[in-house]
Amino acid sequence: MEYIFTLCIVGLVAYSMLKKFNPQATLITAGLLLLAYASISGIAPVLADGKTQGALFFDLWQRFTEITNTRLGSVGLTLVSIAGVSTYLNHIGASQALVKATSRPVMAVKNPYVLLILVLIFVSLMYVFITGATSLSLLLMGTLYPVLRNAGISAKTAVATIVIPTAWEYGPGQINAVIGANAINVEIMDFVVNHQTIFQAMLLILIPLVNIVWQRHCDRIDGYNPSEDRGKYLETLEKQHDDNDTVPKFYALLPILPFIFLFGFSSMVMKSITMTIPIAMMSTISICIIIEAIRFRSIQRAFDNFEAWLKGTGMIFASVLTLMIAAEYFSAGLTNIGAINTLIDTAKSFDLGPSGIVIVFSGFILLTAFITGSGNAPVMAFIPIVPQIAANFNVNPLLPLLPILFAAGIGRTMSPVAGVIITVSGMAGLTPIDVIKRTSVPMLSSMVVVLIMAVIQYS
Repeated sequence: MEYIFTLCIVGLVAYSMLKKFNPQATLITAGLLLLAYASISGIAPVLADGKTQGALFFDLWQRFTEITNTRLGSVGLTLVSIAGVSTYLNHIGASQALVKATSRPVMAVKNPYVLLILVLIFVSLMYVFITGATSLSLLLMGTLYPVLRNAGISAKTAVATIVIPTAWEYGPGQINAVIGANAINVEIMDFVVNHQTIFQAMLLILIPLVNIVWQRHCDRIDGYNPSEDRGKYLETLEKQHDDNDTVPKFYALLPILPFIFLFGFSSMVMKSITMTIPIAMMSTISICIIIEAIRFRSIQRAFDNFEAWLKGTGMIFASVLTLMIAAEYFSAGLTNIGAINTLIDTAKSFDLGPSGIVIVFSGFILLTAFITGSGNAPVMAFIPIVPQIAANFNVNPLLPLLPILFAAGIGRTMSPVAGVIITVSGMAGLTPIDVIKRTSVPMLSSMVVVLIMAVIQYS
């Protein structure tokens, strides 16, 4: 009975999203219903460890409180600090200066879709060092996104292209890569260099071409003409800025400051200093305020501009963080009612050959990541049985392992409840559905490439 109830709730959520109901209210309501049903049916209590507030209704909101506290504590400050700095840099004209400084070389590329190849490669390299998909994407929304928009690339295409490489969790700093390497007792650098690299290289060769074809097709359906939009984004930025205030050219360097802090003081360069994203953001805003005070010879004016930072943090909290909390509450409901365990048990029950079981497991992980919006949870659930699969079918454990790891990131990047999708869509004024429509084909193509590569390489 719980399976039918779950399918009905998931179906209603999908219908509500398509009909553009308020997503926060939709997901919270769905989470409430799933958690309540699981508790009343005796499947799982709302709160862990037998805790209770004394009444089911209050337990439901206590669970919501716990999720909110956890989410705000783990990523809240990171996201609001990035959004605040992005809004502040736009307000003082630094984003405008960056677009102006890069406009000549970027505009020299007559076909803006060619830029998408460079963006995928660039973001992939950045993701090796800044391993948080949401944090990196939000940073790039304040720096790379305006440049792409001014080059004539549509908002949907720009956002999708920024997000797509974060599906490929490549590098020694990626949690899933570390978990995978440990599961088969392989040293992490050996795993990355000798096994992940060839997959990453093939994806960077093939998927940029798929992305260009798909984004151009979608733009044509939307009636978007890149040639008509080239250069207009800079005009939009200039309209938002005081016409009487000529922004110095060196302001183009200010949006790059966070990256300088994060790379310059990373453990690979300087181990004596520990750098985090919030520290990098607040250090950037401090330098900017000092520069503004010197430039205008007015501390008051510099402090007044700080209002833009406050507006940016409020915007990201009201739209993005609340949606992430609501999505996690919905995911908690799915977990409590047993939907995720059912997917895992069903995958384990299939009696197929090595290649078949790899395809099935990868499909289930992709589906789990899509439903929950998390790339880590399904990996942690499935990875322990990888050695068992390898032993039962007498195959190289890398055959199931690599597709499973890639499937988690791919499923997350197609999920409308994933934090990274919610964040970038909110920053660009789009809906999560708008973004996942644009990521879907490149992501499914990525999965096909990974599966073929795994079978060829390790069968």
